[in-house]
Amino acid sequence: MKIYQLESEKEKLLSILNGLRSVRRRKIRQEVLRIKQKVEKERQKGIIELCKKFDGWEKEHPLKLTRTEIKRGAEKVSKEDMKVLEAMVERVIACHRPQRSVKRVIKERGLRIEEDYVPVERLLVYSPGGKASYPSSLIMAAVPAKIAGVKEIYVTTPAPNGNVNPYILGCAKILDIEEVYRIGGAQAIFAFALGIDTIPKVDMIVGPGNAYVEEAKKECFGIVGLDTIAGPSELLVFAENPEFPDLVALDLLSQAEHDEMALFWLFSNSKEYILKVIDYVTLFAEQSQRKKIIEQVLKRNAFFVHYKDEKMAVETVNSIAPEHVQIIGNENLKDRILYAGVIYLGITTPTALGDYFIGTNHILPTGGAGRFVGGLSVETFRRKRVKVFTTMEFLKKYGQHAERMAELEGLFVHKEAIKARKEKKDEIEGWVPKR
Repeated sequence: MKIYQLESEKEKLLSILNGLRSVRRRKIRQEVLRIKQKVEKERQKGIIELCKKFDGWEKEHPLKLTRTEIKRGAEKVSKEDMKVLEAMVERVIACHRPQRSVKRVIKERGLRIEEDYVPVERLLVYSPGGKASYPSSLIMAAVPAKIAGVKEIYVTTPAPNGNVNPYILGCAKILDIEEVYRIGGAQAIFAFALGIDTIPKVDMIVGPGNAYVEEAKKECFGIVGLDTIAGPSELLVFAENPEFPDLVALDLLSQAEHDEMALFWLFSNSKEYILKVIDYVTLFAEQSQRKKIIEQVLKRNAFFVHYKDEKMAVETVNSIAPEHVQIIGNENLKDRILYAGVIYLGITTPTALGDYFIGTNHILPTGGAGRFVGGLSVETFRRKRVKVFTTMEFLKKYGQHAERMAELEGLFVHKEAIKARKEKKDEIEGWVPKR
């Protein structure tokens, strides 16, 4: 495992990372577009064929689960584990309930602006279920959606050989979600974005997935609303004057075990410390139950970075904009890290805990998207609605300026629409509309 010296290899480091992200996308995009074409052309038949190909279906299954299937699947989860799921739901509710938007009114002389929020009507939650199944992501997506007031929530998940993970069904039961589909991958995104046969067209799609799912979501931008670019997991540990190399090694590997495309970085001002972490990473990787996945990450997607210039290190972290950042040793850096999806402070705050029970949302931007978008929240599922009322007094005060702006832009009917109201002042003021 290579150690990069930041001061002399910064550009190389960023170039490798950018190349890694862009090459992946080019290769994946070609396959995703083929899947889209098949879904559009062959519709439900094509979707089932793709499920057979990617999820190993030996026979054809109905794409939508019945209520009985959901109930029986949830019953496979032990009572103790259902309590764990319920406790996570409660934590996420507690953290997201305060995010509810309130109505805002702006008043000036002759002007009133009202801003309130309208929830998305139809939502698809994509819940990963391929190499690993993530009921936690269903909770993270559905809870804020329900708080926002979304009424129609659909869930889709990969179903190896047609079988949906019982823990996802357990979550669906707790969350009172009855619309569950056994479709995974890019084909699921296209099916619900377009509305294919019996599959409903939704207004928004949220939830993390592999690189193919995320590429399909990008392809659907403008057809449906999207949450964020939440692709393969990323963790950057920023360890200045650090301790506990064994715990940091476990934190790095906790994200590496997601899938082969996961990325992690260790930034430290101590080369000796980096070497200690590498020793523990090697040891723990060998012992891991997901050893094969972790080995692929260590081979291609693991970056150990030694720095002397703290300012340059912070600038580089902000350029990378990783999904998760853990700051260990110098928590004063927290306000200088600008674009992480979430920042965890101190050795007692592992990213893995944030994935489940802190209550903050773990559906976060990856691939550098944190530089322009944040993670999932109640606001994600609400669109702003604006209502405006102006009086003749306001028209008189600003109308002439608005007319001139219209002239400057060559939009002469704009000018006339404003001017005509001033000319009909007496008629308008005698008219009393219902409000």
